[in-house]
Amino acid sequence: MFRKAKPDAPAHPANTGSERSRVAISDAAPCEKSLKLQVGQELITPVRAAVLAEFQKEVTLAGFRKGKAPTQLVERQYAQKIQEETLHRVTKQAFEQAAKTHDLKPVGPFEITKADFNETSGLALEATVEVEPAFVLASYHGIALKRDSVEVTPQEMDRALAQLQESAAQLVPSEKEGTKERQLPALDDELAKDLGFQHLTALKEHVVAKLKEQKQTAQAKALEGALCDELLARHAFEVPPRLVAHQAQRLTRDFKVRLLLSGTPEAQLDAEAAKFAEQLRTSAQRYVKLSFVLDRIASQESITVTQDELVSRLWQLSQRWKKDPAEVRKIFDAEGLWPSVVSALRQEKTVSLLLASAAIEDAPAAAVTESATTKQP
Repeated sequence: MFRKAKPDAPAHPANTGSERSRVAISDAAPCEKSLKLQVGQELITPVRAAVLAEFQKEVTLAGFRKGKAPTQLVERQYAQKIQEETLHRVTKQAFEQAAKTHDLKPVGPFEITKADFNETSGLALEATVEVEPAFVLASYHGIALKRDSVEVTPQEMDRALAQLQESAAQLVPSEKEGTKERQLPALDDELAKDLGFQHLTALKEHVVAKLKEQKQTAQAKALEGALCDELLARHAFEVPPRLVAHQAQRLTRDFKVRLLLSGTPEAQLDAEAAKFAEQLRTSAQRYVKLSFVLDRIASQESITVTQDELVSRLWQLSQRWKKDPAEVRKIFDAEGLWPSVVSALRQEKTVSLLLASAAIEDAPAAAVTESATTKQP
């Protein structure tokens, strides 16, 4: 990764005094910065000393106990590894400091394109990095939204009861000898009892409750979707392309898993996913952009996630996955997933805040016409 500059090659000017390291930053593309860094020897020397001390403490050389070998001998024996580790640490520290000093807010790793070391001038580095987009936060309180009705219409009731009759249909001999036909049961107390209810009225009450529950879930999802659409419409900015590509890969992977679980042969997964590639990429771009907007609002509103909320989410996921909470926690710890959980919770709380402050207008219930099957017998 590192190239050692030739002694007679033109080197970057050495840094002195307060100029021990210099940074030049420019725009490479929307949401991408280009960095050129020159790290002076006076910054490299103490890092190298620390690395050498670690090697001296840990390595074992013939004729010496662990940690007792002379420093000069260790330095000669492990010269290349010490140099590589030193430059690796210096590079990491240099980019981290540059990001902090210049408020870059990286959203991905630094892509190093040049790393030249010279004994005199030090380390010359060049890299690009994707950063958070810069945009002005638009107004987000009091967003006008329409909320669908959750009232169950007689027509919806009819369809649900008809499905129950279909599920309870039986094959019976028909007038034509040797053949059978499907016979639907009557919509009465007997059917209700067959389905585990005392009478038809109880069955209908159950159906209404289930339909209303489904409509409430759909209503909440539609309301949140409309809110997010409005937030996206109010904010026009570019998003980091590599971040979008990464999210598209994740969505594609999840899509393939769903196809596999639904019975699609493994050999067909790539071809099926390719049909939806553009749609998945659009969804990825929407997700990334919305995340930036919600995170900015969360910061503006000082929205945080408490330890109790994290524990509650851990318990919910454990129940959903049917795993012991301690096992789920180990997975999160090992995979470094806690930041993602915190981010998801923070965004959920932000959406809840925005919905609470939204100007919501309830849409009128659908036109209702009485039906025969919803009348009491």
